[in-house]
Amino acid sequence: MLKKMMLSLVAASVLVGGSYLPCLAEGDTFENICLFPVKLVGSTVGTVVGVPEGAVKDGVRGSIKATKVVAGKLGNEDGKYQQTFGAVLGGPIGFVGGSVYGVFDGAWHGMKTGYEKPFSKDAFTFKDE
Repeated sequence: MLKKMMLSLVAASVLVGGSYLPCLAEGDTFENICLFPVKLVGSTVGTVVGVPEGAVKDGVRGSIKATKVVAGKLGNEDGKYQQTFGAVLGGPIGFVGGSVYGVFDGAWHGMKTGYEKPFSKDAFTFKDE
């Protein structure tokens, strides 16, 4: 008889206590603790995707900038022959330099955005700044 009363008292305590817990869950601390594994995995996936994406994006930007710099040094930044020579000489150098920068840029973007907004479109794409 005593076991049955204790069992029903424990069951009632669990039900009442369980209904009270969502009131405590509204704090940022509890939410951050629960979402930390998701944010960590989102940051990791964002970094893995962001590194090659950043390397290509910044590599192309570096190639374009280096082509224009070489063409400008030859006299006319918009000239057809200067652009061709700039693309042959400066393009690959700019692509390599931009790619090296893009690896770090993509990793940082993936970590930061993947943590703030895990598995969102923003974590996997770059916006033009």
